[in-house]
Amino acid sequence: MLSALIYLVSRFFYRIAEFLRHWYQDGFFFFSRRLVDFLERLDRYFAFKITLRFLFQPLFQNYTFVGYILGFIFRGFRLLVAGFVYLLTILAWLVVYLLWAFIPLGIIYKIIF
Repeated sequence: MLSALIYLVSRFFYRIAEFLRHWYQDGFFFFSRRLVDFLERLDRYFAFKITLRFLFQPLFQNYTFVGYILGFIFRGFRLLVAGFVYLLTILAWLVVYLLWAFIPLGIIYKIIF
């Protein structure tokens, strides 16, 4: 009888540990993969790295002074917009993940109080 009780208690704590591992560790990897996938799709539009590489190149192969100035201005603006969009995306994903991560704690809080 005592061994059955020990087994049940050990399984109880094992299941709690497995739930926490699944919820937090696997959930973090799920959210991070989705974030990276979404940022890759955004980068197909913004092309941050390519725009940064050609920041000081003239716009539309116009090698005049105006072409260099306009190329820098337009590409710089595009980099600022892309950086802002990336930052907002990462912050939104962080908020969603934190809300998701606190669900078990909220449920425990509601049960206790």
